[in-house]
Amino acid sequence: MKFAGLLLALALVAPATYASVDSRVLMLDDIRNQQQQIRYGVQNHDGPYRDLSAAERDELLNKQAQLLRLIEGKHSTSELNEQQKTEVFNTLEWIEGAVNKAENERMVCERRPVLGSTRKERICKTAAQWSEERDAARNQMDRGRKSN
Repeated sequence: MKFAGLLLALALVAPATYASVDSRVLMLDDIRNQQQQIRYGVQNHDGPYRDLSAAERDELLNKQAQLLRLIEGKHSTSELNEQQKTEVFNTLEWIEGAVNKAENERMVCERRPVLGSTRKERICKTAAQWSEERDAARNQMDRGRKSN
């Protein structure tokens, strides 16, 4: 299950490998089918979902509902704008993390402006890496205040 979810999520951000096949395009029916299987397991306390608390189940089902609303009426990721693709990726990673209890290992992407340009780039890191960077920046600022 973990490998399939990761494969789906990576397909959203992976660069095209062949000119004739765009590996960034993912059929959203695959995501819908995967989410139906997860929902069934969560609601029936089955398999890897049996150890989820009631709160975790509710949150997971709410995230799924948000995801399904976002992709409603669309057939592939090519119909999503960059922000929507990032949101789909982040939600899939959150669901994967919740199922596998690997919160700090889930990938989180942000779209950030490129300095000196009007374009934005997608930056993906694990939740742990984002947290470490925030902590390091906070510590650096605190050291700067103490030296003044």
